[in-house]
Amino acid sequence: MDPTASAPPSPQPSILIVEDEEGPRESIKMVLSPYFNLITVDSAEVALEVLKRQPIDLITLDLKLPGQQGIDLLQNIRQQGKEVEVIIITGYGTLQSAMEAIRQGVAAYILKPFNVTELLAVVDQTFERRRRMTSLQGALQAFGNLWSGDDNLQSAIKNFETLLEAKNPELAQHSHRVNFYSSLLAEHLKLSAEEKEYIQLGAYIHDIGKFGIHNRLISGDLPQPEQDQEVVKCHPIIGVKMIQALPFPAPVSQIIHSHHERYDGTGYPDGLAGDEIPYLARIVGLANLFDHLVVGYESQGPLAIPEAREHIRREAGKGIDPTLADLFAKVVW
Repeated sequence: MDPTASAPPSPQPSILIVEDEEGPRESIKMVLSPYFNLITVDSAEVALEVLKRQPIDLITLDLKLPGQQGIDLLQNIRQQGKEVEVIIITGYGTLQSAMEAIRQGVAAYILKPFNVTELLAVVDQTFERRRRMTSLQGALQAFGNLWSGDDNLQSAIKNFETLLEAKNPELAQHSHRVNFYSSLLAEHLKLSAEEKEYIQLGAYIHDIGKFGIHNRLISGDLPQPEQDQEVVKCHPIIGVKMIQALPFPAPVSQIIHSHHERYDGTGYPDGLAGDEIPYLARIVGLANLFDHLVVGYESQGPLAIPEAREHIRREAGKGIDPTLADLFAKVVW
């Protein structure tokens, strides 16, 4: 990476370096100082004081700090509603700490000793992703406004499909198919017209959280190590955070949050079981599983529709609401 090419435009973003060891702190400062406004602190307490006094665009955070630990500081920041970007830089990383950090919305997780080029690239990518997310949220705001109109659901869906295509064409195709299967099932259920519209929109944006995940992790082409699998499992939480301030109906948010829950309580992100899982999320979750089966994401290879239908039957009472599984097996041919 050419450092001169990655220099951000003026005014320079502000970065808060939270690191208690002088050596790493000075190393990070040396790498980033040509391109960013920097503030360095050596404890969580001082970091919180800085955040109260002035706007910060990004924090580099060590997990091992005197007094309050880095992960506790991160939780404190999120509880206060601060959406500042955070990059973990630590020499004490574990899978558990990495997953907790990801759930708290960190932008990246770097182990010491870090590579200078890697650090610059990660910071640059974080700010670029932030710019894209700001643009995306503007588009989602427009979609939410369209939703609030009387006859604009299809326009909102069409525009969102365009965004999905830009992120990953297969995401758009997957969303289209999940919408089709969900709507097919909905036509055989006693749902209101409003609930059917919630399903349509929820099916299209159920994977919105994958906008915050690298394309390599959502391609589905290769087996993934455990840590990458856990990153992907965060996409329902990321998705809900992305739309929480936008004017989408609550059932749509529930679909995004709970479409990977399983009827037996072994799903994610919350391990909900049975009727704890919102009903519309159970419908979209079933359609999502069926599409994965026929495309081949969750099996050795794609299954023929009759085989996928039988798999759905076998999942009744396990991964899937038994009533929905039975009905779906009857209407999909």
